[in-house]
Amino acid sequence: MLRLIAFALAAYCYLQSGFARADEAAKQLVGSWRLTSWVIKVVGGETTEPFGPNPKGRAVFTSDGFSAFMIAGPDRKPATNDSDSAALLKSLMVYTGKFTVDGDRLTTNVDLSWNEILTGSAQIRFFKLEGDKLSIRTAEQVSAVYPGKKVIGTLTWERER
Repeated sequence: MLRLIAFALAAYCYLQSGFARADEAAKQLVGSWRLTSWVIKVVGGETTEPFGPNPKGRAVFTSDGFSAFMIAGPDRKPATNDSDSAALLKSLMVYTGKFTVDGDRLTTNVDLSWNEILTGSAQIRFFKLEGDKLSIRTAEQVSAVYPGKKVIGTLTWERER
């Protein structure tokens, strides 16, 4: 019986410290982040920068657990016709939702996205935080940018003060 109690106490302490670490990581993400690069590696293929070497973007994490991501091509112009409107949609990615952190795993339960492709999904990413630099990487996945191809995307952000 004593061993069972000791095991239960050890498990409780271990789980509590894991929750505390996840909570601390989530707190460190809170704020506004500016995108500095977006690189996609096509599995078995080339590495690309879908919006070029200077994409625009912002990630915002709130203290109540919401996140918003917006990424745009750098040379967008106002639309004057249907073709221009379609081009604007192709040069934009946006989604928002409640986020959770578990170790280096960042999950966003998407409640809104730019073209409904992600709405209702859980977007799982892996992150590394070093001071004011944040790297977010996808697992290998089917691409929203390159239909029919599997990719790994890496986004690099800097904290804005």
